[in-house]
Amino acid sequence: MKSIKYGLLAATALFAMPALAATPADVLSTYGDVAEATFTDSLVTAKELKTAIDALIANPSDETLAAARTAWIAARNPYQQTEAYRFGNAIVDDWEGKVNAWPLDEGLIDYVDASYGEESEENAFYAANVIANASLKVGGETIDATAITPVFLAEQLQEAGEVESNVATGYHAIEFLLWGQDL
Repeated sequence: MKSIKYGLLAATALFAMPALAATPADVLSTYGDVAEATFTDSLVTAKELKTAIDALIANPSDETLAAARTAWIAARNPYQQTEAYRFGNAIVDDWEGKVNAWPLDEGLIDYVDASYGEESEENAFYAANVIANASLKVGGETIDATAITPVFLAEQLQEAGEVESNVATGYHAIEFLLWGQDL
């Protein structure tokens, strides 16, 4: 009975101690430090992913493909941690869709399994296969796809036709190119 009484006294003393309260400035400073570290990790691993993809393009092999896949996995984790800073942050929302848009219509980018289908009523670019086609004819318009550049991907293909699943940039487009269609 004595040990219970002493335990209750110790617990009461613990809760009676003044809380170590941080000031709003302390909280904001720590939040900023954590956010900066998280975005820094994401940037560093994204650059490592770019280096691995450049190596794969320069020298396609099982080894460089494996290295690019490993770099993608390593880059994805810190990027996902940055998503805690996305909500209510207009600066992040401005570019986040070009980095992490999902779901994607894989047929926009490359060939897909026949079970995917050849067309969609909602998406004229559903099976455009930009990699295999030098030009795309969509809605009476011909799009020159002979040069697949960052500008072409970001300004013409990304959300082409105002369809959010037309994803041509970012982690999920790279994932599809590294691993193929998710069957």
